[in-house]
Amino acid sequence: MCSLTLYPSNWLYNAGVIGLLRVLSGLGQQVENCIGSDGLVCLSCYKTTDEIFNKWEELSPRSKKGGSLVYGWKDAYYANQTEKSIKRRIDFLCKENNKKTKAKVEFSCSFCGGKVKARKSEATFLNQAFGNILLGSEKSFSNMYWNLSPKDYVCPKCEFILMCHHLALTRLSDGSEIFINAPSFRVMWYLNKFARELFGPASSEEMRSKRNILAMSVIEYATKIQTTLGVWTGMNIEVVSKRGGQIEFFSLPYEVIQLLADRRMASLLSQIGEFSVLNLVLAQDFSRLLELGYRLLRIGLKPYGEWGKSERDFVNQTLRLDKNKQHLAQVADQIFQLSALIEEKRKKRETYEHARIFSSELGTGAATA
Repeated sequence: MCSLTLYPSNWLYNAGVIGLLRVLSGLGQQVENCIGSDGLVCLSCYKTTDEIFNKWEELSPRSKKGGSLVYGWKDAYYANQTEKSIKRRIDFLCKENNKKTKAKVEFSCSFCGGKVKARKSEATFLNQAFGNILLGSEKSFSNMYWNLSPKDYVCPKCEFILMCHHLALTRLSDGSEIFINAPSFRVMWYLNKFARELFGPASSEEMRSKRNILAMSVIEYATKIQTTLGVWTGMNIEVVSKRGGQIEFFSLPYEVIQLLADRRMASLLSQIGEFSVLNLVLAQDFSRLLELGYRLLRIGLKPYGEWGKSERDFVNQTLRLDKNKQHLAQVADQIFQLSALIEEKRKKRETYEHARIFSSELGTGAATA
């Protein structure tokens, strides 16, 4: 079996790679070892075509009667595909193709960038076969590819990868599906894994906004993975949300991502566990965060029997966890620690910016002299 090196591309391809990794992980392959610190995937297909197909089918959604919802009929997710056609795509992905061709037309894959010579009649372009619900038909609406082109060529090795993209989507309680996209497959693997665990179908967690989901996934990443998010990665993390045929994109400001990815702050936010606190951080409303801490401390210093109605209402509206309601002074202390860390990070950033500007001005002055 051949080795493949996969590079991050657009979100559809990236979701396909994460979906493929889920298939291989389900077959017992240690896919974390296949994802380098550089964010690339170096993959060897040790499993047979049948094994991969069976696991792909097992992980895919099925009807109440047990039939596949993703292939085998005209309205399935992957329109008009059959077991044979899907296995043929798996073969192309996992096996070396030594077939010689006299074709003179060279195509460049819009997803992996690979160059392939093929006859025009045999060339495959992005169409309904790779996502009936996502792509629609050429007659239905013109902007069906969301910044891709109807003439996007798909090389044989990318065909099955694209047909795994649905496995990377996490279904939420509002009926939408999300994928967290980033410039690194390592970051994507873990962020989507945490999102699936936190907000998947089995989760009893109430529905939250897309920015909450992204924030909590980044917090999980910071507290559980012993690596930091690089500058470029932090600037390019987004949530792709699909509801029916509509696609939306959500992201957080880079400054907020950097706060959430700080292991100390992520740990405090995780310990507190309150959306009221998290939302103030997401809104960068740090003065209100401090005010919240002081108000909880003042109430917490009183015996519970001396609380007024407005104080009880405030606590119940602000905090949802019983452990926090019973230990207001402790929550306030955690909020003060969080505020101090935010201020520390803000001052470091200002110092860095001043030093950079000063250095730049010195360089300009030297050049002028």
